[in-house]
Amino acid sequence: MGSEKKEIDKRIRDLMIMSSVNLILTVFCGGMIFASIISEQLGYEFYNWDKMGLLTILSLSFILSLPNDLYEIKLLNHFKKITALAEFDGIENLNTDLKRIIHKLNERLKNNWYLILLVIVIMIMGIWQMLFDHNPYWIFMKIPTMLLFGIIITRFFVMNKKLTQNITEAEKYCS
Repeated sequence: MGSEKKEIDKRIRDLMIMSSVNLILTVFCGGMIFASIISEQLGYEFYNWDKMGLLTILSLSFILSLPNDLYEIKLLNHFKKITALAEFDGIENLNTDLKRIIHKLNERLKNNWYLILLVIVIMIMGIWQMLFDHNPYWIFMKIPTMLLFGIIITRFFVMNKKLTQNITEAEKYCS
């Protein structure tokens, strides 16, 4: 039991470090992309969207993994708390809402096929823009890129709220 707790603590620590770096990079890259799109709309050339292919691809790789890392931290902390309680009989007794939330998180490829398609299109267009420096369709990738960021951020806040409520109720019930 002690070594399992140390492994969980180590995994939480590693995830915290990785998530912090990922969050900083996501905010930085996403901010530059957002500034590029907004500045062009306002008539400024603060950042040129035509040069944002690589940064867009990098920001997608950062933002796609960040929510799942944060969910895992939250769930590992929850698991650590409930296993320390005397009344906890094991993982089989988790409530059905938490099981449903975890199942939905684990089925993200199946449930998010349209996001995967959108990511693939943006990445292909970004690579085309990087390699040939003239992709006539790259200008149209502003809206899909912002849409993708918006969907991921919105889904994160909705799922995080559900997860937090469920964990709070479960921990209150167990203590």
